Amino acid sequence: MNDFPHIETKRLILTALKEEDQTPLYSIFSDPHVTYFDGGKVMKTKTQALHYIQAFKDPASILLTHTIRFGVRLKNSGELIGTAGFQNWDRTSAKAEIGAILSRKFWSGGYGLEAAKAIIDYGFQQMKLHKIYAQTIEDNRSAVKRLEQLSFHKEGHFLDHIYMHQRYYDVVVYSLIHK
Repeated sequence: MNDFPHIETKRLILTALKEEDQTPLYSIFSDPHVTYFDGGKVMKTKTQALHYIQAFKDPASILLTHTIRFGVRLKNSGELIGTAGFQNWDRTSAKAEIGAILSRKFWSGGYGLEAAKAIIDYGFQQMKLHKIYAQTIEDNRSAVKRLEQLSFHKEGHFLDHIYMHQRYYDVVVYSLIHK
């Protein structure tokens, strides 16, 4: 892969992260509400945001990290509103785990669904994935609802699987198979 992929939807552009995204990325990932179900770890410095960008900003990082992380931007302004993509890309089994984090300001309005649909299409068409899966804390009702809206099917349930916020959480696994 020589160039970082570029995906456009009706309202969004999904592109590589850039160093100028450091401040908006920090703003998103330093919000404890945004990261609550994603391990609960907030970014504490803008330097952490820069390291995140550097880890995922170019095509070489995709092969190295088995992760493709897009910056999700509003098409009309270019504003960074989150990140989305795949991690744990297993090329042998043609599967990858989907994930996204959006600014709380954009939790409504269908932006997450729009980005997810584009990423799913990219995964099946361009990456030639056979299976896309997602893992989330069972209490994350919003994520579970979105996965079901995207036609993912519940595949598994792990009891007391993740420890955070001084307690154990159950994790549910959802998947979508390309037919």
